[in-house]
Amino acid sequence: MTHRSPIHPSAGHTATTSPSATAPRGHGDYCEAGLARLLEQHDLNSFDALWQVAAHDVDAPNRERGGVSTVSLLTLEDEDGNSHRLYLKRQTNHLGRSLARPLGEPTFSREWRAIRHYHALGIPAVDAGWYGERRAGREWRAILITFDLAGRDDLDHWHERWAELDAGMRSQVITASARLVREIHQAGLMHGCLFPKHLFLSRPPSESPASTWQMDAVIIDLEKTRRFVLRRHECLRDLYVLWRRLKGWQHDEWRQFLAVYRDADAQSAEVSQWLKELEARAARKRR
Repeated sequence: MTHRSPIHPSAGHTATTSPSATAPRGHGDYCEAGLARLLEQHDLNSFDALWQVAAHDVDAPNRERGGVSTVSLLTLEDEDGNSHRLYLKRQTNHLGRSLARPLGEPTFSREWRAIRHYHALGIPAVDAGWYGERRAGREWRAILITFDLAGRDDLDHWHERWAELDAGMRSQVITASARLVREIHQAGLMHGCLFPKHLFLSRPPSESPASTWQMDAVIIDLEKTRRFVLRRHECLRDLYVLWRRLKGWQHDEWRQFLAVYRDADAQSAEVSQWLKELEARAARKRR
């Protein structure tokens, strides 16, 4: 039995393609055509069916904002016997406000729009194939389905094994991570929750020579992303979230990261200034 995504022809090119949603259905639900066929095979092609289906939670429920939000792994087999891993995200009264919907909306609605926006800009981001929401009495429910990032591991995974990685692989991890953050910030966007677990980096394929392979990265969890108001301050806020969690990285490795991020020489005054500002922020947080 093999694992694959319903809409992805190959793991190496999945994240840069914009989700191709169908037109809104009865209640404004969006569903990618390939996923719709898979869900129909399992009688899960409705909001109610997806809301009620049993699935394994992959994290503790988020009970912020006066509601609850869960992420579950749903594995479905297609008619050819291939297994597809989906992340079924369900929430109740987990609300926020935005310029698009100033009176309030499920936070998954913001994430769905952000995913589509990132793809429209060409920023590598997780693919989403289904979104819908319902009002039921005093409950405002929402469902978002995203696809498993096959062939990738998050930056936490790589960081935990840092001592085991050779210099070449460390450089690949740093470079791929910095390029992705640079793309996000160059687009005028702050991620707002830039934990290492939200950057997914490609694994080296065993059949490709190390000299020709280049690691790339994909971003997930976009519900807090927004446009910059104070660009440098907000860039530093995003970067500091990584800084305080990647404790295994040495000073020179952070110089390499910032050199790629700023497209500058690692020993340049510009990189030194960014490093100084991150160190100053860390010192303030320790007081």
